[in-house]
Amino acid sequence: MRLQYLIFYFTLGFMFSRSPCIGQADRLFYDAVRTEASGDLDQAINLYLKASALSHSANLHGNLANLYFKKEQFGHSILHFRKALLMNPRDAELLANLNFAYEMANLPRPLQSFRSTYFSANFLSFWIIICTIVFWFGLFITFYLLFFKTSKKTFLYFSFCWIFGFFLCCFATNLSLKQKSELGREIISHFPSIDNNHSTSIPLRRFAGESNSANTNILPGESLIIQLGNDGINKSFQIADGKTWYLAKSTDGKKKGWIREDEFGWIINPNS
Repeated sequence: MRLQYLIFYFTLGFMFSRSPCIGQADRLFYDAVRTEASGDLDQAINLYLKASALSHSANLHGNLANLYFKKEQFGHSILHFRKALLMNPRDAELLANLNFAYEMANLPRPLQSFRSTYFSANFLSFWIIICTIVFWFGLFITFYLLFFKTSKKTFLYFSFCWIFGFFLCCFATNLSLKQKSELGREIISHFPSIDNNHSTSIPLRRFAGESNSANTNILPGESLIIQLGNDGINKSFQIADGKTWYLAKSTDGKKKGWIREDEFGWIINPNS
């Protein structure tokens, strides 16, 4: 009888633990789908963006990417295709659409693969769980073998396998963590919403601020890496108008300069 009560309360807890923000995001998502079907692309984009502020999914970012593509805002389109692939890296259609967006933006396809590997950022949670399981399982078996006084050979053999397996899991976790850390500093350039595509390129300035000359220019959709300061934190500077500027470098290291916060999008939002 107690087991039935436990199951009942667990089910209730699971149902009511669902965040109200997620429910609101779902409503916004379906409103956006209906608005898109009616032909109002701008309003559909606004609704998708509101939904993405509450929750994320590959479908949501994929739909956003397609809408931006239709409006020929390829920087925004590439950004959201990258976000969608991060959540669903095995989707061949998303990958094909991303490559087509790069082609339309007159950008070369990146050398790195967006396909998921067992050591990519997508598998970080998996490896953390595996490390935890291997550690506690090995510790339990170790105490078990000690308690029942098994042979020294058996104990040493198991200990070696346990330590070696745990080391491999930690190594895999570190690789995934490193990739996620690098991805957390990668940004995709795009035109600000107020620009309306009147420009053809985005300047990387010598110093933070509109009044400074451009060090070089980049196209919307190019990948950049935010540079770190001496304190290990993203190098940024906020000027008098309240806008924050970031020091960024192209993935090939050939272009470097300051970019304004509304001229790019994070693949992984640092505040999420």
